[in-house]
Amino acid sequence: MRSAILFVAVAAFPGLALAVDRPPIQASEATAGVDAGRDRETAYRYDLATETLEAIPPASLRPGHIYSRFDPESGRWVWSKADRRGGFSYAMGEGSIQPARMFDLRGTDAERMRILEQRAPELARLMTIQGARPMMKLAADGRWGLGPTPSVSSVYDITTRERWEWHGDAPSRVIHTGGHRWDIQGGRYVPGYE
Repeated sequence: MRSAILFVAVAAFPGLALAVDRPPIQASEATAGVDAGRDRETAYRYDLATETLEAIPPASLRPGHIYSRFDPESGRWVWSKADRRGGFSYAMGEGSIQPARMFDLRGTDAERMRILEQRAPELARLMTIQGARPMMKLAADGRWGLGPTPSVSSVYDITTRERWEWHGDAPSRVIHTGGHRWDIQGGRYVPGYE
């Protein structure tokens, strides 16, 4: 009886469609400043093989993995790591570098490799040679591309202007002689001040 009531509620209010019922969005159409059909209350998984964004129910978020979400503080779409409390850490900005395996890849290894070989042969080649170690680098427009390999994971947080690097499992703040704030000029990090 409960499922029938839920069905009626969703049918009566089309805007209440479940996240898993929404079709994937082409990542090429979505940038940090363009919604491209994304719901600002929903997190999205980036599928590296199909280059689409898929709406993810909150219960399906995997801690430590990277998702696209709308950040009200910055007023734009950002990439963040899901945390164990069901929230997010960081608002990744230009130059952030993350392992491809942190994008909540789905399916078996063989299925992912077959799709990658068809749609992203360069990434598939790197994964074959290096295992699950290829790194992705975030561009200024909010899109991911192949980054330097091998490299450490790093985050530039646009809301705090802090940089973080992972040497092992724990993040370390990157500081300079004037403090821990950074700016981006011409695609490079430069010391930032208050």
